[in-house]
Amino acid sequence: MSSPIENYFAKIKRYHYYFFVLVYSTKLPVFWHVLSLIFISPPMEYTCKGATEGVNQCPCAEPVWNRSVFTETLQTKYTLICDKKWMVSFTQSMLYVGTLIGALTFGILSDKYGRLTTFCASCFVITVAGILVVFMPSAATFIVMRTIEGWGVGGSIVTIYVFLVEFCGPSYREMVTALFHVPINISHCCLAGMSYLFRNCDHFQMVLSIPVILCCLLYWLTYESPKWLVDNQQYDRAFLVMQKIAKFNGDNPDTMKSEMQSFYSAYHRSQVVRISFWQIFHHRRLTINLCCMAYVYFTCGMGYYGVSQYIGKMSGDIHKNVAISGALLIPGTVASVFLLKSLGRRTFLMSTTFISGVLMIVVILIPKHMQSMRVLVACICNCFFFMSFIIVFLYGVELFPTTIRNSVLGFLSVVSRLGQIAAPPINAFPEEVSGAIFGAMAILGSVLCIPLPETKNRALPDTLAETENLSNKK
Repeated sequence: MSSPIENYFAKIKRYHYYFFVLVYSTKLPVFWHVLSLIFISPPMEYTCKGATEGVNQCPCAEPVWNRSVFTETLQTKYTLICDKKWMVSFTQSMLYVGTLIGALTFGILSDKYGRLTTFCASCFVITVAGILVVFMPSAATFIVMRTIEGWGVGGSIVTIYVFLVEFCGPSYREMVTALFHVPINISHCCLAGMSYLFRNCDHFQMVLSIPVILCCLLYWLTYESPKWLVDNQQYDRAFLVMQKIAKFNGDNPDTMKSEMQSFYSAYHRSQVVRISFWQIFHHRRLTINLCCMAYVYFTCGMGYYGVSQYIGKMSGDIHKNVAISGALLIPGTVASVFLLKSLGRRTFLMSTTFISGVLMIVVILIPKHMQSMRVLVACICNCFFFMSFIIVFLYGVELFPTTIRNSVLGFLSVVSRLGQIAAPPINAFPEEVSGAIFGAMAILGSVLCIPLPETKNRALPDTLAETENLSNKK
């Protein structure tokens, strides 16, 4: 028997539109911090003071920087050249290490203290750490503060998605999940505009960080997840929240309260047999599902963030390149809404990963003098990587039983973050090498989709046996 909360959220009503606008808006300033290093440490040229010819030569005691595009960057601020050049990619990797830790720690905190409170706390961390980054005296302290900034980013991404889903009914959760990525695409495009206006990395970082504090206004503009309140036996607060939402929608709040009181007065949790995450490896089918999905999650994390950075370092106008890349993601995201309805999960994931891999190989084969064509193909490739990211998130939910689903998704999220951490070092290689790595790994990812069962239009499995039987259904 469904709860009154699930029944009430089965249809989209007035409050949902208000709620979706608020939640989707928070993605804009938060996601700026995920890709900000593209403009904080763009490719920079220098000549050695006293040298007659040549650029970017090592060793070099006194570099004279070409500041025609950017007046100050991470490289110029801390003189990250020659034997210190590795610190540029390491900085981005440590941001992703922070997001990994944030996803784990804030996920636990949100289960204990609530989705809304924890999300606002994570946004506060982003704002404070993002501002303090500007005042760090050395590259080492800069990296430490960027890691803390990433900690807040990882926490906000996890908590806001869970918060969103818990206000959704199952019939439109697919659509809401896909559209949730549209603000990310817009944020991607806006980032280029922000950098165009603010060419100093310190000014740019401040402009990105201060608006995040506005996300904390959600604490007063919306309500805590009623599903979380019920799970934590805070029934009176849940009644009050649902009454306020019903009143907002023009429904009778007293009817909502009486239905909830009647249901939860007789509600008893059934005794569910808990299955350990490690028991997956006792079952061949679940082991195959986990291993294949782990690789695909890693590839999607590495591919999307890696190719975004790859486009940023390609020759040509960096602002134009990144803006085009972000703009091309929007039609891909919108198309995903409809493709999720018509294509099977496995077919969709295989197609997008394979196409993104092939396009990345095509990019490195296009002659460098055809720069516009190279950028365009790389942007389309990034669009398919992003579509893979959308479907793999949903597919991972449907491949594992209820009792271990959260544990599996937590593990897969960590693997995806590891892919993001690996992306900057890969991009430190020459363009041809890094492009070949991204392409080859994506093609292999499409091959590893073949053993996975199709889950479209099938009920979420509740037991290990039901999950194993997914592969037997045609």
